[in-house]
Amino acid sequence: GFGGPKPSELRGGLGVDRNITTEVVPTASQAGAYQPMDKQNMGYSGTPMWKIAKTRLPAKKIPEGFQPIAKATAVQLPAFGQWYYSEKSQVFWNSADGKMYVWDPASRSHKELYEAKNSELRVAVGACMHENATQVRHVIVTDVAKAGQALRMSLDHLDRPLSLYALYEGHGVDPGAAASGVGSCADFCSKQLHQKLLPKLAAFRGYWEDAQLQAAMRETFEELDAEYRAAASDGKLGDVATVLCLRNGEASEQMPAHAVRLPGDEDEDEDDDSDGAATSSRPSVEVSPPPPIRWTRSFGDLAFKRPGSMPRLLSKPDVCVLNLQHCHRGVALVCRALYNAIGRSMAVSTVFKRSAGRPRMAAGTLVDAAIQWLGQAGDLGLGSIVIFLDQVDGPDAPPLKKARLQSQVRLRHILLKHRECKSTIDKVRNKQVKRTRGEAERILRAILEECEGDPEAREAWQVRPGLRSQRISAQGAAIERSGRL
Repeated sequence: GFGGPKPSELRGGLGVDRNITTEVVPTASQAGAYQPMDKQNMGYSGTPMWKIAKTRLPAKKIPEGFQPIAKATAVQLPAFGQWYYSEKSQVFWNSADGKMYVWDPASRSHKELYEAKNSELRVAVGACMHENATQVRHVIVTDVAKAGQALRMSLDHLDRPLSLYALYEGHGVDPGAAASGVGSCADFCSKQLHQKLLPKLAAFRGYWEDAQLQAAMRETFEELDAEYRAAASDGKLGDVATVLCLRNGEASEQMPAHAVRLPGDEDEDEDDDSDGAATSSRPSVEVSPPPPIRWTRSFGDLAFKRPGSMPRLLSKPDVCVLNLQHCHRGVALVCRALYNAIGRSMAVSTVFKRSAGRPRMAAGTLVDAAIQWLGQAGDLGLGSIVIFLDQVDGPDAPPLKKARLQSQVRLRHILLKHRECKSTIDKVRNKQVKRTRGEAERILRAILEECEGDPEAREAWQVRPGLRSQRISAQGAAIERSGRL
């Protein structure tokens, strides 16, 4: 067995009658033998560890590829948290707030890295230039992010969709040289503008404020004009109208024309005034000779940009930043000669209504209207770019309904040959096709408007199910009922 004192001996040692066996034995504290260090967890709160772990903030995981850096660096870092840097992406990360930062050389400070947002906005764009407008150039980049990848630039920090549209109306160059692309200011700008603008957009990966966008555009225009002047080329660019169309049918030019007003010129609002009160209220003034150049801003025009030249032209543009809303239907870029010939913003609004969301048809209709009014194109810059905006829904916009299935089949394609086709022989009539591409498009637009305007003509295009849909022969210019070319 085990040795040790017996219970009766313990009671006797504690001063208890050893003959009383039913007496309760006192504890160590009752007997005076308790010491403070005998208590378990002495000096601790006794709170369970799971509660303590729950109150602690979770440790932020350092992103992959980031290394800690000292605060004494070339770019002064804010004095909060531990900073990390990724050499590959050239981005800073702060452990205090867990956010990414980039260095902005313009403000000499760190800006939060902007995460791009994808919008459900759908953009349809189309352009049309008259065949005689040899000095008009246009640029349409439907996806600027992909264009940046081709130039080895990252534009992932910019919201989508991201597009670039530009229209250039050239003047003052021999038509033969303009057709070959030699000495054309419009041709030079169409090739160089986006190559100077995209690096500026890729340099700063924070949130672009309106003032920053305006400054980037102005710097791009000034650099492009300086480079063109250094090339000692002749030629110039004229003014282009930018018209914003609303869903309620209204249209307005975003900026006034950069031109010197002549005594015979009238404002657009005065053209709409039928009683002529605005014109008659003007005091009579002596007619002065026209200025040597009407524009106040342009690319080129080297003779009016030298020191001491009169008048003195500028290349710095007026920049307008517009936030798209549900009320916006689209935008039209129109050459100034075409814009003045068709009746300005009211005519553009009418074309937007009649084109039913088909941008290529709307752009061609604007050119056709100018030809009809002027009688001939000559060497005028007749060209336009039309952009339609869809899915800019308001806060209470109802969901889109599914299209109803119809029991009839429609003829969707109308194809017409022109002399730029690979095969220019009309096999039906066995003749050589001599019409130009522009003439073919004008014929197709007239057919489409006639079919849509006459209910009987629309029914004539429908065929019964089971019969084979026929096409008019062939290749080249085509207008679908879906609005694409």
